[in-house]
Amino acid sequence: MPAKVTKEKKAKSIPINHHVAGILDSITHALLHDFVFTYRDRCISYKGGLKKSFATSCRKANIPCGRKVENGFIFHDIRRTVKTNMLNAGVDKVHRDVILGHSIEGIDVHYLAPSEDTLRDAMVRYTQWLDYELDSASVDQTVDHTQKQLNHS
Repeated sequence: MPAKVTKEKKAKSIPINHHVAGILDSITHALLHDFVFTYRDRCISYKGGLKKSFATSCRKANIPCGRKVENGFIFHDIRRTVKTNMLNAGVDKVHRDVILGHSIEGIDVHYLAPSEDTLRDAMVRYTQWLDYELDSASVDQTVDHTQKQLNHS
């Protein structure tokens, strides 16, 4: 990710796993840019745009959304869940923080510099744990793209 689009104004490289790659590969329209979250095929770049789009998606899926709604789901819940699951998978705190875009704090800023290889290894560890958990729970991981496309028509 180029520095101009990150909050910290520093370039980032974030590893993805086969679950994310599969979802990105399943997108039927051609992406003509590097952005995942879009509105009408354009990057969501205005303040609050992602939050508004997330709320709209939740409403269309009949998912309660927002901090003021009982059992409301917020975008940050996804980050919280992933970070907790990475902890359960044994991924080191620094790697969790870097992958999720949290700042490394204190003296660690000066002494810790995880490489792309170590971040990729951390993602592999997390993904192996996640796959085991999904297999153990017998979760249906398929997505009905036909129904999904009908809902967006």
